[in-house]
Amino acid sequence: MIALFIRAGQELVGDTPLGIRLFSVLAALPASWFVWRAAEELLEDKRAGALAAVLFNATIFGFLGLTLATPDAPLVLFCAAMVWGAARLLRTPRPWLWLAMGLATGLAAQSKYSGIMLAGGFSLAVLVLPPLRRQLLTPWPWLAGALALLVFLPNIAWNATHDWATLTKQGGRVTAQAPFRPGFLPEFVGSQIALATPLIFLFAVLGLLPGRAAAMFRPGSGRALVLFLLFVPLAYFLVHALRARVEGNWVGFLYPLVAIAAAAGMLAPAGSGWLGRSLPGLARATLPLAFGLILALGLHALFVPTTLAGNKDAIVRMTRGWPQFAAEIDARRREIGATAILTNDYQMTAMLKRQLPGVTVRQFDERQRYAFMHEPEPLTLAGPLLLVLSTYRSFNEIAAVYGRTDLGEVSRRFRDVTMPPVRLFRLDPVASNPPRLVPSAP
Repeated sequence: MIALFIRAGQELVGDTPLGIRLFSVLAALPASWFVWRAAEELLEDKRAGALAAVLFNATIFGFLGLTLATPDAPLVLFCAAMVWGAARLLRTPRPWLWLAMGLATGLAAQSKYSGIMLAGGFSLAVLVLPPLRRQLLTPWPWLAGALALLVFLPNIAWNATHDWATLTKQGGRVTAQAPFRPGFLPEFVGSQIALATPLIFLFAVLGLLPGRAAAMFRPGSGRALVLFLLFVPLAYFLVHALRARVEGNWVGFLYPLVAIAAAAGMLAPAGSGWLGRSLPGLARATLPLAFGLILALGLHALFVPTTLAGNKDAIVRMTRGWPQFAAEIDARRREIGATAILTNDYQMTAMLKRQLPGVTVRQFDERQRYAFMHEPEPLTLAGPLLLVLSTYRSFNEIAAVYGRTDLGEVSRRFRDVTMPPVRLFRLDPVASNPPRLVPSAP
């Protein structure tokens, strides 16, 4: 889906940064509407809808995360639509709502497989909550499931003809063989506190706890629905975090639910004791703090006033120094007369392609990522070639095919910050028809 978003923007305003990001940014508008309407369906207070929509946009993910052209943008949009559809079906079931839910589910899964986890949470809710379970006696839930499968079918068909590449990759991120590393768990929680902003995260937790905030949900299993929708994704992420890193943006599709829970927590009546007396003041500070953090982060992204964090600063690490770095790589390519540049990292490939539009750049492994581009196989390119090696993954495979000359290291730099170096090699074919590498799954 993100490819469609990008192409639509490019058709409207050209192949520019704005064109690439346009529909990701615009996705925040309908997503906010779905959050607003879902909160109105689930919460008693008339202010809940507007507050939840504002809270969604006051998270760092909701405000800044949707300015990036990544699969998270369409995913969040269609997951917000799923949350709204689930809330409506709980209170006022209609046949067309089931079909809309099926369509949103299929589009969410097409955007990113994370949408399937939200669908799993809703399926549990349908099986357990009486208002939804009764509707299984009608054909509409089953037709909704069939529609979701139909929308997702092109993805399945592509995988069936490409050795199930993406399903294998995404389904095999963490296996039982991965070592137990619970240190990733506090990192996971900390990243969500930061991306939600601390007070929104606090009120979201309070909004899901039994007690005063639970009374803010309308009668009829509204709070239970939110908990079920969160259960399957959060259970997976918690298990994953015991063995590997959970990237902060992976959880972004749950932020419509986070916003609704936070609205319940903020609108709940104050309790007794120190915490109860403190909550009204914290509620008043929530939005100023959130937007203050967003402003500070936005200014840092635009101007990078400080580099104290060095290459641990994600903004510096991901976005700065690319033009000069690409020019240095291209100078080394021309120096050895290389006809093309090979890489083994998809971000490196994308950035060099962007910065060097007249130069052939190919990632020599994980070729399934690029099947839709119908590119010639990298190993059919005439040598010599310049290899830009980010890691030594797959190096032995290509080293067996090409003679290589070590050209040393090159580092990307921004002001006083030096990024981890890449290793350069000149590659010369050792045979007139080098064997084709078996492509790794993306």
